[in-house]
Amino acid sequence: MVEQARQLVERLQAEGGTVRVESPDSEERARWRRVIHAAKQHGLVTAGFHLKHTGRAAGDLIIRLSNDDDPDETDWNRIRLNTRRVTTDPDLVFSALEKNPAGLEVTEASVPRALDLIRSLAAEARRRGHRVGVNTKTKNPSVYLQVDKTRRRVRLIEEHDDVPHVPTEQEARQLRRNRWMVLPKTDRVASGRLRMEIARAGWDKKDTWADDKRTPLEKRLRRIIRDVEAGIAADEEAKQAAQRAHDEYVAELNRREAEERRRWQAAIDEARPQAAELLRKKAFRRAYDSWISANEIRAFCDALEHAALDQLADSGNRTRWIDWARAAADRLDPAQGERTLAEIGFDIEPKPGDLRPFIGDWSPAANTAPNATNRLSTRPGSRPMPGTTAWADAQPGGAGSGHAQKRGPVRRRPVGPVRRRHSPTDG
Repeated sequence: MVEQARQLVERLQAEGGTVRVESPDSEERARWRRVIHAAKQHGLVTAGFHLKHTGRAAGDLIIRLSNDDDPDETDWNRIRLNTRRVTTDPDLVFSALEKNPAGLEVTEASVPRALDLIRSLAAEARRRGHRVGVNTKTKNPSVYLQVDKTRRRVRLIEEHDDVPHVPTEQEARQLRRNRWMVLPKTDRVASGRLRMEIARAGWDKKDTWADDKRTPLEKRLRRIIRDVEAGIAADEEAKQAAQRAHDEYVAELNRREAEERRRWQAAIDEARPQAAELLRKKAFRRAYDSWISANEIRAFCDALEHAALDQLADSGNRTRWIDWARAAADRLDPAQGERTLAEIGFDIEPKPGDLRPFIGDWSPAANTAPNATNRLSTRPGSRPMPGTTAWADAQPGGAGSGHAQKRGPVRRRPVGPVRRRHSPTDG
């Protein structure tokens, strides 16, 4: 018994902490209780854990290795309640159905046959290694067939026939008093024929078998079990095929995203030195223009001083202007001012906005994959995004509309580099 207890603990550790024994007989159930007791008595359970079980007298026997530091009582209570309400124990199954046969969906006259049919189905299922169980959590007990770990609901439905309606005496009297009274043409009458429906995977899918003139359901149970086994295998194959298709779809999306990101990164890497070179040119151009402006201011101050020799105006006021202008020129001069060209880093790191002129339709945002909304759409019939060149061209009077708006005279900039002139007030 101690060896069996040790094997139970090892099995619990290997199977995630829970072992289920489906509807054992009384002898096997007693043996399992002795094994659990031996594991506790001989200290075979790892420190910090303890064994608990449910289904001591009936139903499935469930044994759990519970963690003392993280006891999940909510889950355990759910398991205990389900064990009591969902069972494959034959005695409990038929006891529940006999007590409340409303879940069989047959008339009272057909209940005995329906119960016998369920018993025969359970016997055939056991012969094939499966089980028939009942779920009492619902308003009326519902029957299911369990194949390995897969459960399929079983419904027994009595079919009805439409027969011509025969007016009752009361209806005949009412019809004589009221000629406009309309009676039903047919009545639905229970036929005694039974139809068995066993659910399949998916919404409202099921396999159906029914009594016919040659063969009742009782003689087709072996074929029904085989059909259910084949249906479960087909459902599992379809599930795996759907999962493979999903995995392939996700892999293709990831591949496309990786390719887009690679192309985006290549565009950014190509644009970064171009943007840095442009920023470097702009910085040097500003320094050069500042240097030219500073020298021109100094030359103007020299001219003012030279002209002062022939003028009788207030020399003190003129001197103050000249001193102020020379100080401004010194501050402006990148060779000796407050911010010389040598203090500006040569390796300028472009910002995202600096990259935009060199990356076409890609987004310059760092660490983001290209967004379809940031790129011009090439799909037929697509509408341009607001704010893009294509959107501007599509507006009335836009470049692509063919209806140019009237505009005033356009001042054209001169061809060639434009030198910005600084004044002493530019700072």
